[in-house]
Amino acid sequence: MSLTAIGFWLLYTVGVGGALVMPLAGVLLYILIYHLNPEQQWWGETIEATGLRTSMTVAAATVIGILLRWPRFQAGARQFPLPVLISIGILILALASMTWGYGASDRGLYQVEKFAKIMIFVLILIRCVREPHHYHFVIVTWICGLAYIGYQAWGNAGGFAGGRLTRGVGGPDFADSSGLAVHLVASLPLIGAMFFMARRWWSRGLILIAGALTVNTIVMTRTRNVIAGLCAMSIVAILSLPRGYRRKGFLAICVGTLLAVQLVDPHWWERMATIARYAEDEAAMRRLAYWSAAVRMVGDYPLGIGIGNFHEVVKEYVPGLQIERSAHSSYFVCLAELGYLGIMLLIFLLVVVFQRLNRVRHEANRMDTEVVFGIGPRKARFHLGWHAMAMQASLVAYAAGGVFTTRLWTEGFWILVGLSCCLVNVALRIRQDEGLLDECAAPSLSSGVLHPGRSMPPPVLGEPS
Repeated sequence: MSLTAIGFWLLYTVGVGGALVMPLAGVLLYILIYHLNPEQQWWGETIEATGLRTSMTVAAATVIGILLRWPRFQAGARQFPLPVLISIGILILALASMTWGYGASDRGLYQVEKFAKIMIFVLILIRCVREPHHYHFVIVTWICGLAYIGYQAWGNAGGFAGGRLTRGVGGPDFADSSGLAVHLVASLPLIGAMFFMARRWWSRGLILIAGALTVNTIVMTRTRNVIAGLCAMSIVAILSLPRGYRRKGFLAICVGTLLAVQLVDPHWWERMATIARYAEDEAAMRRLAYWSAAVRMVGDYPLGIGIGNFHEVVKEYVPGLQIERSAHSSYFVCLAELGYLGIMLLIFLLVVVFQRLNRVRHEANRMDTEVVFGIGPRKARFHLGWHAMAMQASLVAYAAGGVFTTRLWTEGFWILVGLSCCLVNVALRIRQDEGLLDECAAPSLSSGVLHPGRSMPPPVLGEPS
């Protein structure tokens, strides 16, 4: 057994055991496993041999920990905020869609099961991430996962085709270059926010290394759909930068862009140039044909053809097509498979999440809220405005990237939706700590103020608040 495998088994054992006492430990381990996909790593032979489903085991231990400890909400926080209710509505619609249209398929059953598991984890996430330091640890863990993916790609661990990184790094959601690139682009704002919140040069250096590895991996995928995500993310990030940091943030984005350009090779520019010549690109024209087919499908089946059925049904709507094909768009596959109601729920979800984060960001901007908490002998900083900006930009990047690739049932996107709900609860918690919120009330975040520079005592791990 390699040292890496031994290290993982130690971490995994401690994490699963810790989840029984402190459910947050299970959440952190789950997110790390989501990025690492240990069963498929070169050092994961012993894991695969045991047949252990690492993520499910962690989730089960976390649920038991929640039942034993039952972390309580305060300050009007909610287990089932509106974005979660909309997500559950999408799940119910997806399940029901298998009873009409083209009925149930193996792919549809797999996707419904996967989405149900995702929603269970989102509910676990909301229950466990209630304090500023909880949220901080989650984002740090997320960045650690990104750094490992970047390290894999830098070491040429993945599979390459035509000079592009196409597979072999990260978890199942990153099985293709488009999916991997969208996830990495959407994670860049999280890295940027943590960089500005870091208190010491060495922590900023580590975050900078993680960011460089992430950007390098994005370049290696040579995926064209990242352009939409990068543009949308950059615009939202610039417009949403916290008060007092806008000049520095804008300068950092410009410097980061110039540094990223240094990693780009001529082949990347050649591939990006094909965007302007989409009419000559066979892959681009196929996408247009699939999208047109999706529109005709929903015309024939207003309630949708059923989850998971697009790959097969598209052959009936595209003349000469003999093999299964993806819609290459989250929105068109949602329209075709879940009908008009499905696409309306998805758009409504994005609008609601964005509006709620916007209210958090505006309130934080008024007072430039900052929370300092202890991690052992060290101090860490939680800045509500930076986190709200980063989450907005990340979700926008996922939404924009989803126009050109199918990310509808991707776990990373729904975890970000859950984290946005956690951030709203954390903001309410901060207000309550300042005595600005009645525990029995749940007013809008648009009222009240938040105080800057407040210090919190070191978190007592495992104790519910």
